[in-house]
Amino acid sequence: MGGGLNSWRVALVFAIALSPFFCDVAYAYRSEGKVMAPTTCRFLKSMEFELPFNTTSLSNENLQEIEMAVKDAKKWPPPAIGIQATVTAGAYIGEHDLDVLQKNRGEAVEAYLRKLGIPSENIYVDPVIMTDDFLVKRTDGELAVRQVEIELAPICKGSCQWMCGDPRPKQDEEE
Repeated sequence: MGGGLNSWRVALVFAIALSPFFCDVAYAYRSEGKVMAPTTCRFLKSMEFELPFNTTSLSNENLQEIEMAVKDAKKWPPPAIGIQATVTAGAYIGEHDLDVLQKNRGEAVEAYLRKLGIPSENIYVDPVIMTDDFLVKRTDGELAVRQVEIELAPICKGSCQWMCGDPRPKQDEEE
């Protein structure tokens, strides 16, 4: 049973990691905790961070990137009434004390998001044990694992569908 659950988690994280490549990325179907019919229109602020092995602290550069994304998300016009943050707090199998790392990384990110004004009830932390399937090649050719991923999506009063035709909300652009 444990292996099946782990495989499911790996597949879920893999799907989440690939989502920005398939549709430029907030869910037009999220509104006040209700799931509406999905559309092809999505707005999402997405960030991934590689941490030094066996550490839990984000760098100042990481914190600045998170702060800028939250500031941009707060500019979503009404009926966006809030921000939902989904945090993947991972620990790579080559690190030590995986459960502790996942917990501490998740708590650190959640605390920072709360400091930036996102309420606890809008922050979801998913602890993940990362296998070699999570390795990515950096531009310098070295292998890396991004242990923390944060996605910010709007919470709308009614529906977020209006965002699909509104030029004001900016979609993330691949760099």
